[in-house]
Amino acid sequence: MHLEILLQEQLISRRRLAAFAPGKILPLTQQITHCVEVRVNGQLLALGELVQLEDRLGVELHEVYQAWLPGGGG
Repeated sequence: MHLEILLQEQLISRRRLAAFAPGKILPLTQQITHCVEVRVNGQLLALGELVQLEDRLGVELHEVYQAWLPGGGG
């Protein structure tokens, strides 16, 4: 199964997309520590927030949608 951790989605113009280059910094429009989406095969599985785990980042799950869990009907 394909697991994705989605920080943010944005619509951008073609002009902005054409300006993408190595070293370019893409600003995020919201505080990304909250409302991180966890998706399985493109479907929303859970919501959480980014947390620091020593030298790495992790996602603390706040809501898990039961349909994706074993025995959850999905």
